[in-house]
Amino acid sequence: MNSSRSKVISVQEVTWMALLIAMQMVLSKLSFGSNTLQVGFSFIAIGLLGYYFGPFKAAIANVIADVISNVVMPSAGGFFIGFTFSALIAGVIYGFMLYNHKVTIWRSFLTVLLITVVVNTGLNTLWIHMMTNVPYPALLIPRLAKEAFSLVYQTGLLYIVLHWIDNSKFSKIGR
Repeated sequence: MNSSRSKVISVQEVTWMALLIAMQMVLSKLSFGSNTLQVGFSFIAIGLLGYYFGPFKAAIANVIADVISNVVMPSAGGFFIGFTFSALIAGVIYGFMLYNHKVTIWRSFLTVLLITVVVNTGLNTLWIHMMTNVPYPALLIPRLAKEAFSLVYQTGLLYIVLHWIDNSKFSKIGR
């Protein structure tokens, strides 16, 4: 009975997940640009969680990262459960699209496109609308340009990082 539980998640997986959660928290603070057009890099750590651990574990790890980030380094807007749900969905998408799949530019593009449309443009805009009472279309229109730009640079960076990892000794981490 204990041996079947130990196969669910190993100490090595927990260690690597913790490292990637910490990486995600640090990268989320390393963004630049204005509120309208902000360039960030935390998606790389979330993509790595999905690549290494699959949809379920990546979703749980991303939720843990969101909660810890809000406790340790709270944002100006405070904690909102909707963004935690967005983190869960993002982890599922990254895991479903990247885990045990060949790294291609097309797969990277589709992954980032799904995140951009479903999470960033759809859900996160809805959460901001709920928090601020600003009309949804007034929030959505400026965010479309930002998300179109993000789609391009995130696809490129995600592909470069995953392609490098796929061809290195780090491709077996967590597996």
